[in-house]
Amino acid sequence: MRFLNFGSGLNHCGSVTLHTPRLTLRKFTRADVDAMFHNWASDPEVTKHLLWRYHTAPSETRDVIEYWTSQYRRRDFYEWAIVPVGFDEPIGSCGASRARGKRGVWEIGYCLGKPWWGMGYCTEAAQAMIQLFFDRVGCRELIAMHEIGNDASGRVMQKCGMIPLGGKPEHVRSDHGILLCQVYHITVDSYRHSSCAP
Repeated sequence: MRFLNFGSGLNHCGSVTLHTPRLTLRKFTRADVDAMFHNWASDPEVTKHLLWRYHTAPSETRDVIEYWTSQYRRRDFYEWAIVPVGFDEPIGSCGASRARGKRGVWEIGYCLGKPWWGMGYCTEAAQAMIQLFFDRVGCRELIAMHEIGNDASGRVMQKCGMIPLGGKPEHVRSDHGILLCQVYHITVDSYRHSSCAP
């Protein structure tokens, strides 16, 4: 596969399909609207710690997926459907974007439907993204953040070898208002020396 360099020193490859022992991370399609709406996007318990509010109608989910599918032509766009092996529909999503105000640093994120919480799927998906960005894209540092009080998300970051950044928690604007968030990070050097690297 030919990778493109966008002048940032990174060799972007876009939302290529990723495989883990229990998951396939793939691009969303329009056929995923109902599964996304019912499995996680319409659940207030899932979205209460996220930047967006829960969807009240499938049309909202359709708009999101249509935007994502329109962006897949970009090599610097990363958004995946999380699909367990042997399961025919997504149970969550994960993705990465440029970290605001941090040149060359990317931020990863994830969300999962409530029936699948506590199974280690988010950790597995996050580890796959970290491996992609360090081993293929050539990123030097990744961050992730969670709202204070959302300890389960913080444990995912810790299991991936991420550590809290020093300083005060960050205030992040969301559809729910201002969230107070703890920021974690991992550098390529610490990744190479961690048990999380393949």
